[in-house]
Amino acid sequence: MNRFLQGLATSLIIIGSAASNLAQETNSLLWKISGNDLAKPSYLFGTIHLLPEDQYFFTDKMHEALNATEVLALEASLDIPISEQIKMAGDMIMPDGKSWKDYMTEEEYAAVKSAFVDSLGMKEKKVEKYSKIRPVYVSGVVLSELLGKVKMYEQELSSMAKKSKKEIIGLETIQEQMEIVSAMSIEDQIEDLKSSTASMLRDYNEMLIAYTSQNLSELEKVGTESEGFDKIEAKLLTERNDKWIIAMKGLLAKQSTFFAVGAMHLVGESGLIAQLKAAGYTVEAVN
Repeated sequence: MNRFLQGLATSLIIIGSAASNLAQETNSLLWKISGNDLAKPSYLFGTIHLLPEDQYFFTDKMHEALNATEVLALEASLDIPISEQIKMAGDMIMPDGKSWKDYMTEEEYAAVKSAFVDSLGMKEKKVEKYSKIRPVYVSGVVLSELLGKVKMYEQELSSMAKKSKKEIIGLETIQEQMEIVSAMSIEDQIEDLKSSTASMLRDYNEMLIAYTSQNLSELEKVGTESEGFDKIEAKLLTERNDKWIIAMKGLLAKQSTFFAVGAMHLVGESGLIAQLKAAGYTVEAVN
């Protein structure tokens, strides 16, 4: 079921790539959390959930930070029973046996199909197959296929943590993530599909360049230019950050933790860096 997890993760990147306009002064994906009488520092690492294998990196400083901590905290644990994965994969399917055609005119569907074929190089039969998937998930499914050999930071970090016998926890469940993502109406998802299909790969590549440069300012800028995000911004970023910060404070007080969440959760006025600083912690970029 790795393809399912890759699809879900990439969907969360694409639709979760906007934030407020507070740029970070220092470009780094790794941040040290100290102060507030913490016995040991913890670390906050911004991930991109899926990237080409040949562009994956994890620096010596990142390894040192992970090795210095006792717990790995991800957005959600990847240890999901097969039965639950199958159920969740079923939740990605369009409701009532419908497809995109049922929500578009013939001309609109032809334009969407043409964008998949001409811009993404997909075969028409594959587009017909994808049209049975809820649009909010299709970007993840398509990109995970187009990118070829890929890596997921969540899987890599989990593997490293298991080898060193670290505890691995999730700040939420994948089912909770799917509920947030699926909160968009099918109609809104269709409208976003019609406007964004042709630029899907270009938008991802811009995001990837900013990420691999560890340029949070540029990553935030790319995100704020995304269309159709405002309908779920509060639930996808702000509300999750507000919920996570409560859990993070509890973990920080108990043990040294390596937090690894999507990089867009770090930036902005409601981002985790700003919220940790507001709570009295010292948060410093590690370069």
